[in-house]
Amino acid sequence: MEPLSWLGLVGAALAAGVSLVADGRLRAVAMVAALVLAPVVVAGDVWNTERVVELRESTGQVAALGVGSIVVIAVVAWALHRRPEALPIVAVAVLPFRIPIELGGERANLLLPLYLVIGGAVVALAVGAWRELPAAARAREPGSRWMAHAVRWLPWLLAGFLVLYAVQSAWSADPSKAIENVGFFFVPFAVLFSLLARARWTSRTLATVLAVVVAEALVFSLVAFGQYVAGDVFWNPEVIAANEAHTYFRVNSLFWDPNIFGRYLVLVVLAVAAYMVWTPDSRRAWVSAGVCAALLAAIALTFSQSSLVALLGGLLALAAVRWGARWALVGVAVAALAGAALLAASGADLNSVKSLDIRSSGRASLVRGGLELAADRPLAGHGTGSFAVEFGRRFPDEAEGTGAISHTEPVTVAAEQGLLGLIPYLALLAAVAGTLLSVPRRLPVARSALVACFAGLFVHSLAYAGLLIDPVTWAIAAAGFALARYSVQD
Repeated sequence: MEPLSWLGLVGAALAAGVSLVADGRLRAVAMVAALVLAPVVVAGDVWNTERVVELRESTGQVAALGVGSIVVIAVVAWALHRRPEALPIVAVAVLPFRIPIELGGERANLLLPLYLVIGGAVVALAVGAWRELPAAARAREPGSRWMAHAVRWLPWLLAGFLVLYAVQSAWSADPSKAIENVGFFFVPFAVLFSLLARARWTSRTLATVLAVVVAEALVFSLVAFGQYVAGDVFWNPEVIAANEAHTYFRVNSLFWDPNIFGRYLVLVVLAVAAYMVWTPDSRRAWVSAGVCAALLAAIALTFSQSSLVALLGGLLALAAVRWGARWALVGVAVAALAGAALLAASGADLNSVKSLDIRSSGRASLVRGGLELAADRPLAGHGTGSFAVEFGRRFPDEAEGTGAISHTEPVTVAAEQGLLGLIPYLALLAAVAGTLLSVPRRLPVARSALVACFAGLFVHSLAYAGLLIDPVTWAIAAAGFALARYSVQD
């Protein structure tokens, strides 16, 4: 990586890290700096690529895009100035939306709605119009010592991991991938965390957020059912080609990938299930069960194995929070026996990587190869963003079939960052879990839903990766931090 690009990347990560741990004017300045530096670094990295050259030559398109973005950000900033309590609702509402953009014959799916909301909120904060939590809301400390430490250290661990990720791009064989992850994901998501962690989370806000995600999930499911009936899907040519070749038909609704669509529905099912097991109203419980049934039908049409496993993991976590760890352990045992029985019935050879590859779409080879890469450089790893390149060099035959895209995030961290990155990563996961468990018990639905959703996301990251590059993870952590650290304002 060129020194100037590396310095810019580290600078953007540092600014985002400061926004996580600072307060007042320093926090606002850090947010603005992070959101300015990140796109500059990304633009510098792709400046001479075909897609950007085409965009640069279309001055009218660039001007229209810039003016449109400024107008939307200004409107969002004005709206949040008037209704600051709306930020959690608006932010969660736009989380699933990725806008496909064609440039130079290639398609990019960008979180543009989320970026615009983040930009508007930062503008509102920067001009002094933001009304944050009152001082009276800053008194709560979790009862358990380790949970109190988890809540206290969570922003610092997020900041540390982010800066370390940027620093370790210095020796990466694919620095562009590291720039992409920092610029498009880590920096804006860190700013999102900082905003949501200090937003006004009220009982009405929590109820509205649940209603919004359920409504969106039902709309997405209706689109998916329509795709299944029509025998046609949107956006993704690979899914279209696969549906023509396979005996089954996968849907993706308004998402690019059926697995991402399935993961989103799983999270909504877990949130609704948390409400269902806690509500004393039997009618509401039955309605919740009906919603879950409709969403489960849509999940089935995605044929996403990783989503089903994530659902199981989230339900076990929900059982542990609701009825205790013993019932969750019983569920784990039953699930393990059922999984072993299915593997035995399928004829899988647990001692054969090839046999496991067939049943895991190449995941077994990726995990084995990733562990070997981690063993090659156990301390500092091969550099952030380098997994695909290093895997392709080391296992060219296997990379040809899998694309060398890692599907197991802890293995990716171990291979790219070594122990220097893996230890903070595991500490970060522990801090998130402790923070979510620190949510007051007088908020049982929120506490159970956040824990279950995080568990589902983590399990999904073991088969599909994407835990820290998913904005939902940061939103869940921020909501848990806000509810654990501050009193809910009604």
